[in-house]
Amino acid sequence: MSDKLQPFLPWVGGKRTIADQIIPHIPTGLDTYYEPFLGGGALFFRIKDRFKQHALSDINLRLTTSYNAVKKNPKAVLEKLKEHGEKDSKEYFKQVQTTYDENDPVEMAAKFIYLVTMSFYRIYRVAKDNTFRMSYRTERKLPLETLKYNMTRCSVQLKGVSVTAGDFSFIEPGKNDFVYMDPPYHKAGEEMYTPRPFDEKEQIRLKNFADDLHTNGTRFAVSNSDTPFIRDLYKGYDLKEITTRYQIGKHPVKTELLITNT
Repeated sequence: MSDKLQPFLPWVGGKRTIADQIIPHIPTGLDTYYEPFLGGGALFFRIKDRFKQHALSDINLRLTTSYNAVKKNPKAVLEKLKEHGEKDSKEYFKQVQTTYDENDPVEMAAKFIYLVTMSFYRIYRVAKDNTFRMSYRTERKLPLETLKYNMTRCSVQLKGVSVTAGDFSFIEPGKNDFVYMDPPYHKAGEEMYTPRPFDEKEQIRLKNFADDLHTNGTRFAVSNSDTPFIRDLYKGYDLKEITTRYQIGKHPVKTELLITNT
C-alpha cells in the first residue's frame, strides 16, 4: 500500500515527483530509517516497508505536531478541517494566521494543514518571530475528500513511527541504520521554513554531520541544489544528478543532487 501512498500535506520541495529517481539509491535490509527534515514525508511513505523501525523529525514543531495528530486522531483533525473549509475566504485565511492555537494539537494540526494547503503555491513561510507570512490562493477550494483519503491512509502508516521535533544534529543513528536528509536547498529555500535562515553556515554544519555519520559507518543520502558550492562541499562523496520539475521560477526543469556515501 505504501508504494502509492500520497502525503496528506503538500510541501514545496517535497519528493512526490522525483521519489522514483531516489528510491533505487535507498538501501534495503537495514534497521532504522531516519529523516530529520521531514517536510511532506513523500519519500518515507514510499519506502517505509524497507526498514524495521522509523524515526522522523523536523525542527518545525507545528509540522511534527500535525503528523502526530494525524497519526493519533485523523477523524478529529478532519472535522476541524471541514470547519475551516466552510469558512474559507481570503479574510478568514488571514484571521487563522493571526489566531493560531499553539495548545490544542488537533486544532494546531488542522490550522497548519489548512494554511499550507490553501497558501499561494502551497508555500510555507514564517517571519523571524515565527509568525506566518503566507499569501492566500483564491482559485480553488479546500480539497476535503482528497485530504480525508490521504490522511486516513497516512495515519495507518504512521502507527508505531516516532515523530519528534528537533534539530537534525539530535538524531543518533547506528551502523545498521540509514539517514535521508532533505534540508532547505542552497540558493533556493533558505528563508522559507524556519525563523532562522538555513544559510551556508548551516549547509556546512549539515555536511560536517554527514561526515560524522560516514565516520561512524552509517549510510546516508542528502538531497540539495546542484550548485558549485554544494558540489565542492560534498566532493569525495557520490553525487548523482536528479532531474526535477519546479512549480516556481523561470526554469521549471532543473537538475538537483542526491549525495550518498554508498
